[in-house]
Amino acid sequence: MKSCSAFFVLLWVTSAFAQPAAPAGTPIVAKSTYHPDNSHSETVVDKTTNELIESTYNAGGALVAKKHYLLNERGLPTQGHIYDGRGNLVARSQVYFDAYGRATEMRSFNLSGQCYQQVVYEYDAQGAAKKPKVVNVDPRAAPSIKPGVIDFTNSAAPGQMIPQQAVPAQQQAPVEPKKKSFFKRLFGK
Repeated sequence: MKSCSAFFVLLWVTSAFAQPAAPAGTPIVAKSTYHPDNSHSETVVDKTTNELIESTYNAGGALVAKKHYLLNERGLPTQGHIYDGRGNLVARSQVYFDAYGRATEMRSFNLSGQCYQQVVYEYDAQGAAKKPKVVNVDPRAAPSIKPGVIDFTNSAAPGQMIPQQAVPAQQQAPVEPKKKSFFKRLFGK
């Protein structure tokens, strides 16, 4: 019994390490993240073009925002554009690095050039990243992000039924009058 258990544990450990999430030579890596409010984000990293595209959708499936970043040789975002759900450019972002090539700060600017948000990255003495700090510099300068428009003309919205359309009535064969039942014929009523 112990040898059987040891065999299955060994099999489980080797299968866990034998299958990486994505092979090393894969040029495109995609990831979906589901959020507690039923919205979700889809991130696609293309290593051949050094681009990262993140699309965020609300709970109804409408595109809320799309972020398009350029990546450096280490695969880290350096600069990017932020679009609303309708495809309009609403902001730009710039990432700053220290002498070790680690991200130290990301600033987001509206189209007028005003910084509205700053993300500060810090590291401990061993070089491990700490939790980033988000500073809303000027919330009034933040762009308004409008969700994309979904056309439900020929389909139902999520969670709704499609109304049945009236079907033209076909001509029916003439119906013969019902015969009186046995008891009605017997008693004459």
